[in-house]
Amino acid sequence: MQIADTFYDDMASAYHLIFADWAATIEQQGMILSALLPAPAAVGKVLDCACGIGTQALGLAGRGYQVEGSDLSWAEIERARLEAGKRGLSIPFRTDDMRLLDTSASGEYGVVLAFDNALPHLDSEEDIDQALAAMYQRLRPGGRLMLSLRDYGPLMEQRPEMMPPAMFMDDGRRRIVHQVWDWLDERRYMVHLYITRQMPDMAWQTSHFAGRYRAITPQEVAAHASKAGFKQVQILPPAATGYYQPIVAAMRPAA
Repeated sequence: MQIADTFYDDMASAYHLIFADWAATIEQQGMILSALLPAPAAVGKVLDCACGIGTQALGLAGRGYQVEGSDLSWAEIERARLEAGKRGLSIPFRTDDMRLLDTSASGEYGVVLAFDNALPHLDSEEDIDQALAAMYQRLRPGGRLMLSLRDYGPLMEQRPEMMPPAMFMDDGRRRIVHQVWDWLDERRYMVHLYITRQMPDMAWQTSHFAGRYRAITPQEVAAHASKAGFKQVQILPPAATGYYQPIVAAMRPAA
């Protein structure tokens, strides 16, 4: 079962550099997600099961939600713990596989999240089904599932070889972020992420990280969620939420 390999371990210390301003992104995503959720007291526990270095977990915890985070990458979990500590936030972070969620209790959570295109790291339909079953079991009756991913339908047709580069400024120095995609078959591709930074002496430094994805559309994820037993499955487009990716939202039926 192929998932993210060492992609996120390798880039844990640099992950924030893919954003124009990671601190601002944390605040913005916390605002967007809290607008899609009931108040913290009504939600209860939130499980971010693809938390990475904590972008969504930190944003929600900063708005009063009781958040726990898990991720397959030990290095990103260590970074998330460090970032929570810097902000005075109490968030339990632990390593776990989203297909298993062995470290999270069944029926405990009002919300389970997996954002920022995490689900397409799973390499098969069976992996997707296993992950959604694990998420379903961790939710309490009436709990909410929220997943975000790329809109892969057009991308699978176009098979782009790269994503357009973005340039940001850090204290007057340029930072360029771009991706090169090597398609392996009709769904699978290797992503090569390059972060090129202008250093204080004005020399350029490039970091390269490689990972593997299996494209799956939001519509296909929605169908898998229905198969797993979720109800009220819907796809929320960016225009409706303000989030940069489509969000698949669903509920575990109330008892």
